[in-house]
Amino acid sequence: MHTILSSVLLAIALCQAHFVAVASASREESCLALGFDSENLSCETCNLLKESTTLHSLQQEHNDNNPDGAINLVKECESCCQPHKFNPALHSGQSLRGKYRYALLTYDDGSLDQHGEIKDFIDRDVNDILSFKGENRFRVSASKRGSGLDASILRQMMVMGQFHGLGGSAPKLLLFESAKKGGWTEDDEDEAGEVITLRGWKREDLKDMLLTLLPNA
Repeated sequence: MHTILSSVLLAIALCQAHFVAVASASREESCLALGFDSENLSCETCNLLKESTTLHSLQQEHNDNNPDGAINLVKECESCCQPHKFNPALHSGQSLRGKYRYALLTYDDGSLDQHGEIKDFIDRDVNDILSFKGENRFRVSASKRGSGLDASILRQMMVMGQFHGLGGSAPKLLLFESAKKGGWTEDDEDEAGEVITLRGWKREDLKDMLLTLLPNA
């Protein structure tokens, strides 16, 4: 309980000392500027902040007095947290290790170049994941729901400033709580225990999450 109270008090301090991140900074730098350590922040901690009436009261007072500088600490926390991390104060003696049985990473082949960290992960880290977890636990697949535009055309549109969201969705990670003969596909998204949009994710964070959440081979 003392640890939980400390987390709330820390959040209150962050609310009082809050400042805006630089828009062009990376996700990690932006989160640090907001006062969050994105590498270790558990999304469960954000839920804890959401339940704090004291934090809500202080935030409301700040926003009433600073209408041009209104903040939403919970939303900012959720934009920086890691779903595979857990708050030990809330789950004493528990772990998320091996929580899911299968993971599927899907991406739009035409727009993958926009997500350099995920592309690097696919090019450089997938074999490591497969060696630790096994081919029956993890798969990477180009989505069949792409934009239908040739990748070279999309790149030209981006260079010319004519790209307005036509390049397909960001890569996704689908996590399943059970195995399935032949493996799960993107058509099974509704049955996934968790679906994570990987826009802005760092390669190291994705690798760490998969090594944590999937059981070893």
